[in-house]
Amino acid sequence: MRLTLSKHDSARRTLGRLIRAFHADDIDEAKFRAMVYGFNALLAYFKLDAELDIEARLEAIEKALELK
Repeated sequence: MRLTLSKHDSARRTLGRLIRAFHADDIDEAKFRAMVYGFNALLAYFKLDAELDIEARLEAIEKALELK
């Protein structure tokens, strides 16, 4: 199974494939649990990245409002 994880959408589709593979008994439970744990770590990174982007945008807005 190819793990495409570079973007949120591709990671979501990959997780869907992983769940379907587990449901079809193509992968064992231990491997499935380990991979889902990895996805949780990736999700935390995506969330942090989004929060940092929002914070930077908010700071830019606040700075622009101070100039007016």
